[in-house]
Amino acid sequence: MSIADRIVVRSSTDNHVLFKVFRAVYKQNSGCEEHSNTEHRHSELEISAITTGQGIYSCSGIDYDFKPGDIFLHCGNDVHCFKYINPHERLSMLVIQFDSRLIWTQGGEWFNPRYLQLFTGNNLNSRHMSNTEPEAKRIASLIEECFDECCKHLPAYEMVVKAKILLMLSILIRYYYDYFPQKDTDIDFRNINHIERSMDYILCNLSSHLSLDDIANEAHMSKSYYSSTFRKLNGVSVWGYITAQRINKAQHLLESTTLPIIEICEYCGYNNIANFNRAFKKITGKTPRDYRKYIRPNCLEAKDR
Repeated sequence: MSIADRIVVRSSTDNHVLFKVFRAVYKQNSGCEEHSNTEHRHSELEISAITTGQGIYSCSGIDYDFKPGDIFLHCGNDVHCFKYINPHERLSMLVIQFDSRLIWTQGGEWFNPRYLQLFTGNNLNSRHMSNTEPEAKRIASLIEECFDECCKHLPAYEMVVKAKILLMLSILIRYYYDYFPQKDTDIDFRNINHIERSMDYILCNLSSHLSLDDIANEAHMSKSYYSSTFRKLNGVSVWGYITAQRINKAQHLLESTTLPIIEICEYCGYNNIANFNRAFKKITGKTPRDYRKYIRPNCLEAKDR
């Protein structure tokens, strides 16, 4: 797989990924129907649109047939990969990944629990939307618009992209409405600011030892209540989030610096290179060394203004 025109927008305060938009192109097989694509995962939520190609896409152990125009949703830490790609077609897709905080950080009346229900729990019977659905065409168009906004890099493009993501989520909520429980969420909105402060603490201390005691104290909650609330808001466990953010930091350093991998390992909170390599490959599907060779030099990085 190659990634073309990958745009990553990071926070100006702690450098974590706010959203990524990119076009992924998979090499055409030479007469071989079996395609080897390594499983990978990430903490960001994802909406993707198949632009060319057909085959089988595996998401969290479920196989979906896909064709151009199909839409897929991925929760945080969903394991996914292509199990089969038609050897007579080139596979390409447009992908947008975004931090879960985008959909709940405002809290209060702006917060809608149905945004979270799209990506947490087991409310949906399928995370695949066929290209025959009118909503699929609209979402594919919105991802393309997000991609164009990022490429043009006009003033306030980040705000436009965020607005388009919320519009995509609203379309998806309407489409999947009958699958959601009609009861109110059991999340206490008063805890949102505490959870967000604890996540800021995590992001500022990725290179240090982190303990659940310290993180929960930062949110003024017990460990068990904090862990439960964190998962409801982000769709991943606390430790799953920490690992993903450390690997995110490592990816950024591999892309933007020439630092030795052993130093990057230490900067990202690992004191053992074997553990670092194992965690990196589990999330990205590649070793740090292979990732550095693979990532295109024209990746664009931007800071949120």
